[in-house]
Amino acid sequence: MIGSIKGKLAQITDDYALVENTGVFYEILLPSALADRLKANGQVGSDIEFKTIYYIEAGDKKSSHYPKLVGFTNSIDREFFSLFTQVPGLGIKKALKSLILPIREIATAIETKDAGTLNRLPGVGGRLAEKIIAELNGKTTKFALSRGDQPLAKKDEKKELGPIEQEAIEVLLQLQYKRPEAEDMVARIVKTNPKVAKVEDLISLIFRNEQQGRG
Repeated sequence: MIGSIKGKLAQITDDYALVENTGVFYEILLPSALADRLKANGQVGSDIEFKTIYYIEAGDKKSSHYPKLVGFTNSIDREFFSLFTQVPGLGIKKALKSLILPIREIATAIETKDAGTLNRLPGVGGRLAEKIIAELNGKTTKFALSRGDQPLAKKDEKKELGPIEQEAIEVLLQLQYKRPEAEDMVARIVKTNPKVAKVEDLISLIFRNEQQGRG
């Protein structure tokens, strides 16, 4: 178990850092917004310490497994991430991309059973949001009290739509709407109803909106 690595930040990309310690270079996966902040602060070449989580990633073959490290600059973030990834179906890579809200907001959503907010996280659909709440409710209260107000991951502008919105678009395509039209219908509803958590509810809101437009 490697819980912490201290050394010189030799390189940083959009999703990992290379840390040199006594001639050994460690590759550490990072959430994207944290990587951006480290680059913006000009920390390449400086000494740094990452609080790390060591895990084994399965390869393409059942017999192939690869050791990996994921890192954070403070122990609270690491502790939350370790707890967060205990939810079945929420792997390391998906979890890293999902942290587009500050940890305190994610924890608050878990403690208040706000599935709509969790559904805004990339890769977290309605079912996974409910599973996160079922698994972690009552376990994340201290993280909800955190004063940290910066998200660890940045939004992927090329993938703005979450699983619920994408599924609703597919339903509309099956109903013979054109994709640009379907995307516009979904976007208008999500803009005014950001916490909608189920495809059925989203489709119902689209139906009501279309009825009002015709009326």
